[in-house]
Amino acid sequence: MTTITTLNSQATNAIRAITIERRLPRKALIQTAGAVCHEFHFIVRGAARVFYYKGGEEVTAWFGFETDMVSAIDSLFTGQPTLYNVELLEDSLVYSVQYHLLESVFAQFPSVERLGR
Repeated sequence: MTTITTLNSQATNAIRAITIERRLPRKALIQTAGAVCHEFHFIVRGAARVFYYKGGEEVTAWFGFETDMVSAIDSLFTGQPTLYNVELLEDSLVYSVQYHLLESVFAQFPSVERLGR
């Protein structure tokens, strides 16, 4: 984060306050198809894949690795149920953030908004 933009301590603390550190096992689903997505995840350690079903078969849409963000973006921004599943491929450490909480930090700190958008 600090390699992209300079944030003051208040902005940094606001981000930390809404971030949840999660240690999750391999094969954990952090998003399931048919549910509305409300958060995104920053992969600190581990890997994930985003996939959907077509004709009863799993189709991998993309992979996320360390320092990547993963989410069901189609649902996060529309509020509609997603077609996508997000599965961890190995034991992982992710930082999760609820999108509506991040929006409030964006409103309070323009420097964070520039970083997030």
